[in-house]
Amino acid sequence: MGDITWLTNTTFNGYEQSFIIAGPDGKTAFPATIEDILRLNTLCISQSIIFGTQVGITGLLFVILMLMTKRDKRQSAVFLLNAGSLLMIFIRNVLACLSLNSIFYNFYNWELAYYPVGPELKHAQDVNAAAEVLGIIINTLIFSSLVLQIRIVCCTLTHTAKLGITVVSVIVALAALTIRFALAVLNIEYNIFGIGTSTIQQFQLLTHMAKANNIITVAAIAFFSAIFVVKLAFAIHLRRKLNMKQFGPMQIIFVMGCQTMFVPLIFAVISYYTAVGIQINSLVPTVVAIFLPLSGMWASAQTANEKLVRADSRFHRAIPIGATDLSSAKAYGSTKTSDTADTLVDDDDDLPYHGTASRSKTTARSEDTPREMEMARDAEMGYFRNGVVVDRTYSVRSD
Repeated sequence: MGDITWLTNTTFNGYEQSFIIAGPDGKTAFPATIEDILRLNTLCISQSIIFGTQVGITGLLFVILMLMTKRDKRQSAVFLLNAGSLLMIFIRNVLACLSLNSIFYNFYNWELAYYPVGPELKHAQDVNAAAEVLGIIINTLIFSSLVLQIRIVCCTLTHTAKLGITVVSVIVALAALTIRFALAVLNIEYNIFGIGTSTIQQFQLLTHMAKANNIITVAAIAFFSAIFVVKLAFAIHLRRKLNMKQFGPMQIIFVMGCQTMFVPLIFAVISYYTAVGIQINSLVPTVVAIFLPLSGMWASAQTANEKLVRADSRFHRAIPIGATDLSSAKAYGSTKTSDTADTLVDDDDDLPYHGTASRSKTTARSEDTPREMEMARDAEMGYFRNGVVVDRTYSVRSD
């Protein structure tokens, strides 16, 4: 075969040549083309890459999140929502990978739109319906986490402003979930259990609903991310005016908030310019579910590094770092509030300056008693015994 030299005919497209396959009755001839085979091949390969990538990323991040989060933090609402969304995305994409080996992706059935009733069809329908239901659960977990974290970030606002933002956030989340629920119902009815029998009108309705879901989902995510970004940008601006320019947890969550606002939009736009069924739009909730816990772990690591540097410093004074120590508010389920977004950041200690190192840095007279030295240190560093760190330029309150 390697010795054959082919002459090129510019008027002939080999991919458009047809061949005949017999229908289910064994007699009816049905023409198919090589291009049809390539189209299904491209669809299967693209979906397998997208689904497999999501399986690997969410599975790995879920394991890391479980290992890196302390036992007492695993009972908080934010952690449970974030970990739950990662687990559900992992399971959903595993089911999607299994469906690639089902009758739905068999070339003969796909080309003829022939799906005979039987165990193989029922298994494929059950797997795809379960994956679609998990899609609703995933969106519910993600938007619940976003609403909860918006409430945490806005904890220092007035009661009226905080209530207003919470109500608007809930309305936006419910609107996105309603569209997603409607899409799932139509997809299960027309495209899964009604496969091979759906009409053109039903397919067009499903297509329009899918586009509307992409738009409302991206808009809702951008809305939540915008609140994060604006609130943190304002706090960072105040810190810079106080000459606090170090890169810390607030800047990290600000960066991740910007990414959460724009990256899903990129995937949503790309999905409009790709072939139908590639499933690039499935990356939108996955990106959000990844960024939410990842930002917390990154900010937590930055906070721990800052504490380590301060602990090793021989001539460190505690007063100038106030806002940074507000970063050590508990990440998940914290009941402490501050004028930063740092309640979303995990931390190691409530009181970061306990120990020998902190006592050696206390500015006190040599004749002071240990009790007086301890009181002076507490007054200088400005924290209470209940673990709430107080910055002299920030307000700390509990609702």
